[in-house]
Parts: sequence; C-alpha cells; structure tokens
Amino acid sequence: MKRSLLSVLLVVLAFVVSGCATTRGVMEIQTEESVNPASGQAVKIVQVVDLRIFEIRPPSPDIPSLKNNEINNPAITSRAIARKRNGYGKAIGDILLPEGQTVMDLVSDGLAKGLRDNGYRVVSESDPDFADAVPLTVEIETFWGWLQLGAWKLKVHYDTAIVVTGPLGPFADGETFTSDVEMGFAIVNTESWKKAIDAGLDELNQDIGARLAEYRVATLN
Repeated sequence: MKRSLLSVLLVVLAFVVSGCATTRGVMEIQTEESVNPASGQAVKIVQVVDLRIFEIRPPSPDIPSLKNNEINNPAITSRAIARKRNGYGKAIGDILLPEGQTVMDLVSDGLAKGLRDNGYRVVSESDPDFADAVPLTVEIETFWGWLQLGAWKLKVHYDTAIVVTGPLGPFADGETFTSDVEMGFAIVNTESWKKAIDAGLDELNQDIGARLAEYRVATLN
C-alpha cells in the first residue's frame, strides 16, 4: 500500500513539475534602476567574465547544464540561468534570458546598484571622470537556479557568487559576494523561478551593501 501511494505521488509530482517544462524557457529579468550619488569615489566596471563551467550530465542539479548540450556555445551559456527537472529528478528543459540580455548584464547592473547605494559613483565612457575612475573587474563563479525534489514540497534554489577586484580598498585582493536562496513551492512554474531568481539578486545586492558598509565603518575607526 505504501509503495502504491509512493508511486502515485511520484506520478503526480512528475506532472506538477514538468507540465511544459521539457521545452526551453525564456525569462526576462528586470533589474532595478540606480542613480549615482552626487559625490563619491568614481569607479568603472571594465570587465565581467563568466567563469561558470557547464556539464552535459552533471552528478547534481546545482551544476550548470543545458538541454541541448550546448555547453560550449557562449551565445547560449551567457544567457543560461536555470535547469528544470521532472518528478523523477531527470533534467529536462532549461531557462535562458532573452536574446540581448546576459548573465553578465544582470551581475553588472546589480553590482552598480550596490556600489551606488554605498556612495560610489559608477561611471560610463561618456562621463568626464571615466579616465580617472578606479577600474573594477568581475568574475562570475556561480549564477544558477536548480530544483530540489521533496515528498510534499519542491524547493527552488538560486545561488550566486561573484568576485570583484580592483585597486581600491575592499577590492584590492578580490572581494567575493554571494547569495544562497531557497524557496519552497507546491507547484513550480515560471513565476516560481522568477521569484527565486529575483530573491537571489536581491540577496546578492544586500551582501554587496553589507560588505561595503563594514569597510566604510572600518576605515572611520
């Protein structure tokens, strides 16, 4: 009887998780607008590098992978943000950002907001202070959403880790900022993934803000 009930639950879970999930999904992520403070140290984000390693058949869902094994195609990997799974844990459809938006864009926008919120001016090439602004480089080590199956609830995880380096106090030796989001859902759909991804970006921004605030306090003491 218990085995029969478990079989029914697995079938139901497979339906709930998959639905149309076998196909590739495209999801646009909106980033929050940020404005430079009136004054403050000028910085410029000169390079954002995606260091994520994709595998064809990874041993665990937290390792990036793609439905069509396009793991060596940067036009695809630069937009890949998550992989869906069915009720048996089998990897199925993946989730990409739309053409014209990349993971590097999301990270750059998020970092710029965190810097601006903490008194730094993030300038572009058209800004008169661009030449003298402190250059920052960013390495994306982790930026991935994955699904953890459970008997009664499904958990969507979104993990990020970026390293910011530049000739400026907190970044001199490379500073790592992270987020680790876990959200439970009875049914996982597009809205579920979006909530988890948005939460991951928010937490990353909070970590940036907290670290920069700690540095500012330390320099005043």
